[in-house]
Amino acid sequence: MKKAHLSELEQDLLTELFNVGVGNAAASLSTMVKQEIELSVPQIEFLSLLELSRRIGDDRSVCSVSQELSGPFTAQSMLLFPEKNSFEIVRQLLGTELPEDSILELQKEAFSEIGNIVLNACIGSLSNAMKQEFSVDLPIFELGRPSDILNITQNDNNNALFIRIELTLSSSKITGYMAFLMGTLSLEQLKSVLEKMISNL
Repeated sequence: MKKAHLSELEQDLLTELFNVGVGNAAASLSTMVKQEIELSVPQIEFLSLLELSRRIGDDRSVCSVSQELSGPFTAQSMLLFPEKNSFEIVRQLLGTELPEDSILELQKEAFSEIGNIVLNACIGSLSNAMKQEFSVDLPIFELGRPSDILNITQNDNNNALFIRIELTLSSSKITGYMAFLMGTLSLEQLKSVLEKMISNL
């Protein structure tokens, strides 16, 4: 399996690009829920899909909102939260007075909206910095084990750009994950774009 090897400078640039996007997402979410929301500085690493599944925890159920994007590179962008954490986020968004069955009914809609805001803010940040357009599909909501959501096969050699973020609501700290799933060619395209950006600095 071929892994992406970014230089320290390329990784720093990528982290900064996502940091800007995450900052924009936090501002949008805070306005939406009328409470302070902080998203931590993203921690970025490259993993195989099998490693990613283990890192998230394949023995537990997760909520996922994903969007296919194409442009300077192609990828499937995903926002993932352990199911328990996602339920807490939705409860915070919709109000703690709501009965649990009402929250369950609204979970898909509310979480899809969160995913849409966070993913689009990050993709928008990449697009602005790279001065190139991305085409983004509608978000898809899924609930299940990471290996099922990631569609891992036994001989899978795809990689993921794995981004860990902590989402802090006024009353709870919740860890979520962002991933950009891409093949070797897409990783090479991403590296090429970053190299060009650095050469223009």
